Amino acid sequence: MSIDTLPVSRRTTALFVGACMVGAASAGTLALTGPAAGAQAQSVQLQAQLRPSGDPDGSGAATFRLRKAKGKVCATVTWRNIENPDSAHIHRKSDSSVVVDLSGSVTGGAHCATGVSHKLIGRIIDHPRRYYFNVHNPTYPAGAIQGTLHR
Repeated sequence: MSIDTLPVSRRTTALFVGACMVGAASAGTLALTGPAAGAQAQSVQLQAQLRPSGDPDGSGAATFRLRKAKGKVCATVTWRNIENPDSAHIHRKSDSSVVVDLSGSVTGGAHCATGVSHKLIGRIIDHPRRYYFNVHNPTYPAGAIQGTLHR
């Protein structure tokens, strides 16, 4: 349904709401209420630009969807100029420990890790730059490409 087919009163309301949303978005904030707010709170998206960490020719990108309420972290990963990956993880920067195994996202398996603690997901969401994503392969078992998480 286009806005032109709405009755005048609904058309005016739609235009007003749209203008308010555009104004709020251009000001840098957009407050959502009702079902939209619930959907927004359920899933947070983070990114990582993947650069060489072992393979000097490698690159890639990763997008993460974190669902704290479900204890679920999903990844979509692309890579270039590296041997086929055999594992991938989110690591904590402070000690390089693996905190979320997302190997399926690079091996053709499940793209999501489930059963991830709500507390850990909250920490990653609150401070994404304290974590990095590392893609491993047989030639570079310590990591071929990696990148810091960010919004």
